[in-house]
Amino acid sequence: MLKEHPTFVKQFIALIDCILIIAAFFIAHSIVILYKPISWVFNYWLMLVGFIAFYLYFAWTRQLFSVLQFNWMDKLLSRIILIFGSAGVLGASILYILPDKYNSRTLYLFFAGISFCFIALEKLLLKYFISQIRKRNRNIYSLILFGRGRQASKLYYDVLNHPEWGFRITRKLDINTPIEVFEEILKKEYIEEIFFCIPRLITKSGFIIDPYLQICEEMGRPARVFINLLDSTRFASWKYHKFLNHPTFLSHTVELDPDQMLFKRIFDIVGACIGFLIMCIFYPFLAIAIKLNSPGPVFFKQLRVGKNGKKFMIYKFRSMTIDAEEKKQQLLDKNELNGAVFKIRNDPRITKVGKFMRKFSLDELPQFINVLKGDMSLVGTRPPTPDEVTKYQKWHYRRMSIRPGITGLWQVSGRNKIQNFNEIVRLDLKYIDSWSLWLDIKIILKTFVVIFQKDSAF
Repeated sequence: MLKEHPTFVKQFIALIDCILIIAAFFIAHSIVILYKPISWVFNYWLMLVGFIAFYLYFAWTRQLFSVLQFNWMDKLLSRIILIFGSAGVLGASILYILPDKYNSRTLYLFFAGISFCFIALEKLLLKYFISQIRKRNRNIYSLILFGRGRQASKLYYDVLNHPEWGFRITRKLDINTPIEVFEEILKKEYIEEIFFCIPRLITKSGFIIDPYLQICEEMGRPARVFINLLDSTRFASWKYHKFLNHPTFLSHTVELDPDQMLFKRIFDIVGACIGFLIMCIFYPFLAIAIKLNSPGPVFFKQLRVGKNGKKFMIYKFRSMTIDAEEKKQQLLDKNELNGAVFKIRNDPRITKVGKFMRKFSLDELPQFINVLKGDMSLVGTRPPTPDEVTKYQKWHYRRMSIRPGITGLWQVSGRNKIQNFNEIVRLDLKYIDSWSLWLDIKIILKTFVVIFQKDSAF
């Protein structure tokens, strides 16, 4: 087990990366100064320190220093690109608030590019070096594979076909192996760890894993139990969590780690603050127009269903008559969407001012308050009403596994042409399964394009 988490090795690799980044910084400065007048190299120390700090954070959380872990080699280059992209964007954002004395965009671009080349080359060479060592049966982790079934077979062939991982299965034992034989094997052979792969359904009664685990415990041998749950669900991910000192496995369908959730929330707060200021600018004019056009309040409040079924009150500028909910019952037969959502063109309940606001999505501005409160996100799925949820099919509920958004993939994917609620849900699930901060940015940018298209209002 010690081979999996060697802190010293991680720190040493991190130190080498810092040296390479510092070298890239001085090389970049020496290149740029030949073609462009820039300040003394040490005047840009904030650029160097900030970039290193961001890089170390993202590289550590993305396991770029865990070179002795078998999964370190998986998607290595794409991980390096993601790390440099994240660190580069945050570093660039800081440059905008620095005075010119400490800022040079040209130097930063050269510095980031050379750093990426150095780090990528180092990691790929390290990957090749480790692979060659392990293929020659050095730095090997000796295992016993105990169990049966598809999971055990897949694990066996995965290890067999990837010698660069550093694992070697010295024995493969079936679950009918007597406890005494198992004990003798551990006594006589060099074994680093035992992998237990037990099927969920065992036809022969009487098998109990506890005595085997107790022998491993008594003899000080690490045991890893593979919980055979992957086949029981189609796309949910399983994560180990310790809850109230009890070991548990959590099944979830939304792949957002704490770092991603934090960045998405920061992004939401920053965007919502800007949106709230815009709302405050438009408020006096829209409030007067709404009041003059039709009687009733300026704001429209409605109960909606958010993440995992949490109900909240959504805010909008009122764009319909005050008796819109009562009139809705008379218009149900004119619904142009099939399924659990109500939409019609030229809705007679919409006021003249409301039609103008909807054309440019001005009625949505108060939803930035919902984003600041944490009920909604800038980008997400459309928040349904409780009545709509009662019409959901089982698979529709997964669209509520994240915070709803002011805009989303459905809104920027030709929503006027979509006439089936199932297609809306498929777009929502596509967003959930492929989420990234960059995807949110693209959807927001595309939202502005859609708003100013002639047929954007629905």
